[in-house]
Amino acid sequence: MFGTPFQLFGTVHLITIAIIIIVSIFLPKFYKNKSEQQKSLMKKVMACIIAAHVIISPYKDLYLLTNPYDWRETVPLHMCDLSEIFLVWFFLGGPRILYLCAFFWGLAGATMAILTPDIPYHDLDYIFFMVGHGMIVVGIMFATVSLGNRPYAKDILKVVGITLFILLPIVYLLNLLLGAPANFWYLMAKPAGASLMDGMLDPPFHLLQTAPLAIAMFYLIYLPYFIKDNVSK
Repeated sequence: MFGTPFQLFGTVHLITIAIIIIVSIFLPKFYKNKSEQQKSLMKKVMACIIAAHVIISPYKDLYLLTNPYDWRETVPLHMCDLSEIFLVWFFLGGPRILYLCAFFWGLAGATMAILTPDIPYHDLDYIFFMVGHGMIVVGIMFATVSLGNRPYAKDILKVVGITLFILLPIVYLLNLLLGAPANFWYLMAKPAGASLMDGMLDPPFHLLQTAPLAIAMFYLIYLPYFIKDNVSK
């Protein structure tokens, strides 16, 4: 099936989703009661794997693919790229805000990317895409379940503020400076593959729809914690 056209929720796609779910559930649970030394080692291993993906991906995009990307598309500026970078930084001792951003961005963005990947074939690009986004989910679950981190309601506003009022203007400006085909955060054009943006306004006016949707997804992701906290009172 390697190299065949990508089929949404086809056999290869479903197997990929199943593997990511299994690893993201059982690996964090396995390490939850391990010693701090073992957890620290796994943090470094995860940081190395994720960092390697961030570093190698541009090389793959430019030199290993049959149809290489334009270099302006390979700068690690997508929200999932930043989630990877923030997770690596957090695992190596960075501040808690890095975990919070990766938590909400990753569970909202990486999971959506895994379910609706913008990939035409089951090829090397597909493997890198799924490994990268899958490791975001696994890393977040490890940081949450194994290391005992969690978000609070007030953290949502922090992440929204950083996302909309600091990073979004910077990424939009970088898109303009780099020029087409740079399209980080899909601020300049809709994804080529099927996505929720298909029925939305054309960029950049789609922000009027995507921003409220993203905030709603952040609160939806937080809902299990809200329920748990109120039940335990």
